[in-house]
Amino acid sequence: MVAKLKTTSIINRGPSTKVAKARAAAKQAKRAANAKAKAVEEQCRKSGGFGKKMVSVWAIPKGGIENSPAYRLVASRCSQLTGTAVSKLPAPKNRAGAPLAGGFPLSKWPPNMLVDAQRAYWLPDNWGQAIKNTGPGGTYLGWVSPEGKFFYHRHGYPTAIEEVLGRKLTAVDGFNGILRGVKNIVKIDADKRFLKECLSPAERKHILPADKFHFGIVSARRATIDQGIHDLMVVEGHFRMVGIKPTWYVDAESLEDYKKLGLNAKVGGKLTPARNMVLDDARKLGKKCVQVSDDIGKWEYLDIAKQDLRGQIGFEKSNAALAGARRHIISPLAAAQFILAKMRSSPLKPQLGGVFPTANAAMTMGADEFSKAHFILGDFFVADSSSCRFDTNMTLKEDYDFTCSHLHKHGSVLRCNRMFVHAKHATNKGGAVATRDAGGSKERHNIAIMQRKWPGVFKLNKKRKDEVLMNWNNHGVTEETGKAGKLKKSAPCKGKLKVKKGAMLKST
Repeated sequence: MVAKLKTTSIINRGPSTKVAKARAAAKQAKRAANAKAKAVEEQCRKSGGFGKKMVSVWAIPKGGIENSPAYRLVASRCSQLTGTAVSKLPAPKNRAGAPLAGGFPLSKWPPNMLVDAQRAYWLPDNWGQAIKNTGPGGTYLGWVSPEGKFFYHRHGYPTAIEEVLGRKLTAVDGFNGILRGVKNIVKIDADKRFLKECLSPAERKHILPADKFHFGIVSARRATIDQGIHDLMVVEGHFRMVGIKPTWYVDAESLEDYKKLGLNAKVGGKLTPARNMVLDDARKLGKKCVQVSDDIGKWEYLDIAKQDLRGQIGFEKSNAALAGARRHIISPLAAAQFILAKMRSSPLKPQLGGVFPTANAAMTMGADEFSKAHFILGDFFVADSSSCRFDTNMTLKEDYDFTCSHLHKHGSVLRCNRMFVHAKHATNKGGAVATRDAGGSKERHNIAIMQRKWPGVFKLNKKRKDEVLMNWNNHGVTEETGKAGKLKKSAPCKGKLKVKKGAMLKST
């Protein structure tokens, strides 16, 4: 009988009623603040606002600024970020819209120009973001120059910001604002608390410092796309926050574009050769390899034990458990440290570990916290010391094949079914999305390769075109006999096959 992976926490690991109530209260606070903002604006519009089309930034609405649509909108946006009801705004300097360095002094801002609770990702450090009341009774979002001038548009007009500055603004200009936003998501003591609460003392002995990991981000064709640049800088920000500058493995044509963003970039080539280069570089450096997608917004862990969902028809029980689950928003470093510590503490000694392949946490409430034969997503994984490499004949679904190679050689992998990366996957422009074709022929070509290499493991998903279901337990099962046939080893991995129990999972 195979020993189960241990899960340890200093707190009760069932759903918490207190946590569920707090989360419900936060949602209600957001809805209430939003409703209040809409109601105030509607009433102000009905009363005619200032009674004119244009209004000065020095004008104060009837009833005072605190009863104005702009004030209530900023309060609503504060509530969206903090998850608590906001009746009185935080100090202007503590809001995201305040300039990060220099800028027009907040003490001199006109009364009808409120510092916003949010900030555009492209906004330079010495600019501010503001919301003001309009003449008809509505609100305007705009930006304040270092000289104190209010701008209504980023571009597209002679008086817009980019036209006045004479250049295009991107997330590089707003990187410090992005970094400040990341720090608001991942609290200063989040990693330390997470590793202490979610690893046992014995497991914590396997925590490696940051300089023992090689973080590689495989990317392509995203450094010239406005939203792509934003995504790249968000990922970079998560690493910079913990003192790490990762290596970006990119296509040759895009190398200079990535370097212009201030990223530590090198040519990695196409997808699978680039992935292998990250693994090889980590080995040369004597470090553990961590591969990361270029569009992850945050890393999240749910500290909750497997739930009994017997009798569930829909997702009622799953959603109820999820509402009461304790959540940790952590850095990519802590995520890698946790996964590797769990791998090295496991009696199965897996060499590959990863996260749940979707962000739909309700799907995992009834699953084991860690599984040993499931698909390891390429968006974020930790490789210890294996010689397994990606198949360079594959252009898509290469992470499925890589998972099978590890199962073949080492007998197990480790997937943490309570850890999630919030990424854009197939909706993002560039990267692997550019490799796919509308007809799905490339998907089918790569599926055919996997089915030849790993007979019985992959079958077509009838509910999702050009996707597969993976079940390692069926490795070698043939349609003719329904029994396992002779299993062939997969190059370049060698070793005795250890077939462990698996389960099916939809591809993503």
